[in-house]
Amino acid sequence: MAEGLLVQEENENENTEEKTTQYCDHPVYKEISLSNGKINKMKKDEVKRILVERGLDSRGVKEVLQKRLKNHIKKEKLTQAKLAQEKRMNEVHFYCVIDFEGTCEEDNPKDYIHEIIEFPAVLVDATTLEVVSEFHEYCKPQCKAQLSQFCQDLTGVTQETVDKADAFPEVLAKFEQWLADHNLGSEYKFGVVTDGPWDMGRFFSAQCRLCSIPVPKFARKWINLRKLYRNFYKTQKGTLEDMVNNLGMRFEGRPHSGMDDSRNITRILQKMAQDGCEVKFNEYLYNNTP
Repeated sequence: MAEGLLVQEENENENTEEKTTQYCDHPVYKEISLSNGKINKMKKDEVKRILVERGLDSRGVKEVLQKRLKNHIKKEKLTQAKLAQEKRMNEVHFYCVIDFEGTCEEDNPKDYIHEIIEFPAVLVDATTLEVVSEFHEYCKPQCKAQLSQFCQDLTGVTQETVDKADAFPEVLAKFEQWLADHNLGSEYKFGVVTDGPWDMGRFFSAQCRLCSIPVPKFARKWINLRKLYRNFYKTQKGTLEDMVNNLGMRFEGRPHSGMDDSRNITRILQKMAQDGCEVKFNEYLYNNTP
């Protein structure tokens, strides 16, 4: 289990600000800035060679490799200058990676209501980055009980599967029990991680309204990994598969399978954290009433 969750008190924040000001005045930061400038001018092969020499992962597109090398050299120089900052504490003990699949048509009307038909989740220890557990259920839609052929072909979820499944409220209750079984929300803090704002901001909240269920506390803020990814690596917009490929990995499984997507998002999360990305909440739901 992860330990040492950071609880920031006001006096701790003040001390941190003072230390940060002192650190920024140190000449080592000029060295780091100059080093970053040199790395920005390097060709991919040169960056890759240096990463290999230092025993670091050399997979990925140029932007990913540059970021990886910059973070490594920064950490190295701060350590040499005896300014290495204290190990950053996570906001949560666990990450819960979710990627819903919902009802859809080949040409969705503007007022189309997407109902969740696949509810997967991958639980990741925020300290070790190891997968701890998985949750996977299907949901029987209420408004669109008959899935379109387009939806079945896209998601791989069949009509027979949803016909045998429980309704969303029952599946949500199972999910919350799964969370409780891992002491999440009580003994341990956790954060939902998604590929973009849509899963929680649109699909989950709309499903709760449809079922007249208040949006649970855990779903009122989450980590939009796609947004973090673009800001961290400075890459162009792309699909989930593109994000995986940019890191020098291959997508595993079937795209638009909720469970497979969740597992691949988990792989991206793990690699980003290893590369030094600070994984923090960056999306919030303000209207959470059904």
